[in-house]
Amino acid sequence: MNLASSLELSSTMAPNLTAHMVTETGMSKIEAKLLAILALGVGSFVSGILPLFCSQRNRERFPALISFLLCFGAGVLLATALVHMLPEVRVALKQYAEIIFCLGFFLIYAVDEISHMCGVGHSHGHSHGHGGQHNERASTSGRRISRDSTNADVDSRGYGTSEETKLLSKSDSTIQIPQRSADFDAPESSQTLGMSCPSDSTESIPRAVIITGDMSEPVTGVFSLLLALVVHSLLEGLAIGVQSSAPAVLLLLGAVSAHKYVVGFCLGVEICSHGSRHRCSHILQILTFAVGSVAGIAVGMVLDDIGQTFNDLVIPTLQGVAGGTLLYVTVSEVLPRERGKRAEMRLRHVGLLQLIAVILGFTVMSILSLIITEN
Repeated sequence: MNLASSLELSSTMAPNLTAHMVTETGMSKIEAKLLAILALGVGSFVSGILPLFCSQRNRERFPALISFLLCFGAGVLLATALVHMLPEVRVALKQYAEIIFCLGFFLIYAVDEISHMCGVGHSHGHSHGHGGQHNERASTSGRRISRDSTNADVDSRGYGTSEETKLLSKSDSTIQIPQRSADFDAPESSQTLGMSCPSDSTESIPRAVIITGDMSEPVTGVFSLLLALVVHSLLEGLAIGVQSSAPAVLLLLGAVSAHKYVVGFCLGVEICSHGSRHRCSHILQILTFAVGSVAGIAVGMVLDDIGQTFNDLVIPTLQGVAGGTLLYVTVSEVLPRERGKRAEMRLRHVGLLQLIAVILGFTVMSILSLIITEN
């Protein structure tokens, strides 16, 4: 529900109905807004830190479940952007709504690429060889060593799993690798590769070229998601803060909290998935998210009369930019990252489960948004 329709809500209510509802609730306008601050602030904070209580060990033991939750969150964010926010922006900005929406998308896209170019938030662990052919040889040699160095039970697992890595680290012998300067221009001092292998299965292979890949996330990942959700929460809180009656405040409180708690939980799961092992960092980010609505309500209480230009232009524009940001984070960061994890999981149909999770999250959030719109 956008700010314009929220402001009209209080003026269209019949005076006798308003008086009756105020009598039933026994609340004044100020008390209702204070209740909204408490409910949205505490509720958002609690829902956001719930994933923090899932230990790192459990997250590693059940990667498919974590991926399912993240894909569910991606569906929620996608519906928040396209079903909940975009129609509100279109009401105020008409044919310019999609342009403002795409502006937010390209803005975060540009920030992401600039940070990538400057090396901010990236930890590239590449050790490149002198051509794709060399990488292919090294990969083939590595797989040959893996087959010789593990028993049949371990060999049934995928190459490069953590179990094989542990077995390879416990070596009683080393593989002597002759130097092949024709194939690789490696330093002469590196003649031995400390990998476990039975002593009778040594074989001559060229020096390995290890490509670790870029394992880190862009710095804009969680930051842009958090920024977009905070802006959205601030505007929703502002819509509550400018209401002129207690029933209107309580109605908007129910509408906002219905989806804010779900989004807060999904944000908490997303923060956990980025490897943030510091509880203080997680709590601080969730606290920032929770404060968004609180600050919006407080600002709305101070501003008794918001200017028409601010109401009809500034707020919808900010809402559109925030929606475009959510769209970029969902389709360009969260979903590609989770789809890329399919090779690491041993579940055959993990991709289908991820799709179901996205559809489920999208459906839940769409239903909530439609209910809010109807009311």
